[in-house]
Amino acid sequence: MRLPYFLLIPLLSVALQAHATDTLTVEQCQALAIQNSPLQQKKLYAESIAALQTLNIRSNNLPRIQVGAQATWQSDVFGLPINSPLFEVPQVPKDQYKLSVDVAERIWDGGSDRYLRRQRSLENELAAAQVDVDVYQLREVVTDLYFKSLLLQESNAVLQTSKEDLGRKLKQAEAAIAEGAALRTSADQIRLQILKTEQQVVGIQTDIYALRQILARWIGRENGDFALVLPPLSGVSTAFDQRPEFKLLDLQQRSFQLQKDRLHLLHQPRVEAFAQGGLGRPNPFNFFETDFQPFLLIGLRASWTPFDWGNRSRDAQVLDLQVKTVDTQRAALLQRLEIGSLKDKWDTDVKYRQQLAQDDEIIRLQEDIIRRSDAQVQNGVMTMTDYLSQIDLLTQARLNRKTHLIQAVQVQEMSKVRK
Repeated sequence: MRLPYFLLIPLLSVALQAHATDTLTVEQCQALAIQNSPLQQKKLYAESIAALQTLNIRSNNLPRIQVGAQATWQSDVFGLPINSPLFEVPQVPKDQYKLSVDVAERIWDGGSDRYLRRQRSLENELAAAQVDVDVYQLREVVTDLYFKSLLLQESNAVLQTSKEDLGRKLKQAEAAIAEGAALRTSADQIRLQILKTEQQVVGIQTDIYALRQILARWIGRENGDFALVLPPLSGVSTAFDQRPEFKLLDLQQRSFQLQKDRLHLLHQPRVEAFAQGGLGRPNPFNFFETDFQPFLLIGLRASWTPFDWGNRSRDAQVLDLQVKTVDTQRAALLQRLEIGSLKDKWDTDVKYRQQLAQDDEIIRLQEDIIRRSDAQVQNGVMTMTDYLSQIDLLTQARLNRKTHLIQAVQVQEMSKVRK
């Protein structure tokens, strides 16, 4: 069963206003959307990953212990080609066994651990900066929803005012009919116009409710139990220092510079102490001991690559070029933002301000026309149809002004989002 408009309008009004306990500005909605974004969890994961990786790096300074076991059979073994009546020449067994424990500890790593800690910290910052870039885009989505809902809200207020004016005119018409000074047709024409206005109100209030529910999901609210407020029209911002993309680009350059610093570490020597002990058959250090015998090896070892055939120099050139690539990206981003800012400034300071001034003049003239038309209707000079057409023109003029004002403020707020 379809409800008539005079029942739908109160129901929608109750749905929109019954729980509207607070007022949210566009800045508050943007902040709530960022705060409640699931993407924020990526920062916590990145911090946990960096913490675990740092613990792994610290463990590099602890001794490395490795247990090994080996059992082999070989077709031939080492032997002395002599026989002596004075002693028995031992026979090396073809089946051999070895159980060992290897221990190694770094003495000097060339600064690799220090570099790895810096790299993991920078990777954490990069991950957080990328999240900020991704989440920052939510501000545009939420701002667009905010002003779409606000435009419908203001349009609803204009239509409600028009409906109230028509209601007062209907009472005047009914009074004139009762006195025999007007025809019933005049009142019916006004009622018809009221029904058309109510039809528009129902459509707008339905859209308002839907948009507020969508906005509520973005900002972490259970329902649209809030009111929206129109910010003042002040002007367009041309500063872009808060854009998270610039921080991300800076971190990317730091990452390339850190990789360039790492190239110097590749030429540093590595020194470590090691020990190996265990049981072997035969003794791996004395093949004449053919039974299971303990063995032990202790020493130092070092590694160094003195020549890289120009690889380090070429890698440094690659990293320098990558830094310049980031500079190009920064310049392109700044150019795009500046061009967009110029258009926003032109729209706000020139286009919409001129339209608002014209809207004010149109509304003033249309209100004068309606005042004169009201007297003409009462004197029978103008028909009710023509009078209602003038009412429509005034309503449309008021709607146009609200639209132009909200569009101007939306451009202004979008410029803040992009700065």
